[in-house]
Amino acid sequence: MSLSQTLLELSLRHRAALSARDRADFEDEMDRLRMLRVAEDGLAVGDYLPDFTLEDGEGRSWASGDLLDRGPLVLALFRGGWCPYCERTMVALEEARPAIEALGATAVGVMPGGRQTVAASAARHGVRYPLLRDPGNGFARTCGLAYEMSAGHIRLHRDRGRDLATLHEDKTWRLPVPAVFVVEPSARVAWAFSDVDPARWPDPQALLASLEALRDAHALSNR
Repeated sequence: MSLSQTLLELSLRHRAALSARDRADFEDEMDRLRMLRVAEDGLAVGDYLPDFTLEDGEGRSWASGDLLDRGPLVLALFRGGWCPYCERTMVALEEARPAIEALGATAVGVMPGGRQTVAASAARHGVRYPLLRDPGNGFARTCGLAYEMSAGHIRLHRDRGRDLATLHEDKTWRLPVPAVFVVEPSARVAWAFSDVDPARWPDPQALLASLEALRDAHALSNR
């Protein structure tokens, strides 16, 4: 089963299990974010990836410039290890990692949270690519891909015992928009996907096709 189909079926099960009030609050939040064009107005094809230096769960620093010196970058924004959709996309990116690396690229994930939270997510899902912590969603905000949550959406998480402001080391209840980018060594974004609905995520084949196109374009330019 494809990743997109897996996420769709998970979403249908989750929505069916929600109370009428919870479902209404969730759908109202999605409608609000689409009206605000949170995903559409964030980092996009043709933009340049903002510079970053972020730590992984072990405290090692990773700089965007160093990563791009190796070649293209596949960079994913995750909401957090508590999110079942992100869990599946983290694993899907890890499964695609060997193919990504075979095309000369590096895969990187970014999520809000403290060092222990990020380390636990990487260990739990067998992630071998760098999974970097983004305290307060600072990098996601720089990309224009973070939003303050509505009161109804905050209630949904509080009712489930999630204090996301504390968990994400943020003063505000905020979430990143789930997103993934293919970035050229020049830092230009060659391919992008973002959607406020965490159940929407491209199949890894789309990332690989973009990397293959970059490889072929580079080969042609060197003839």
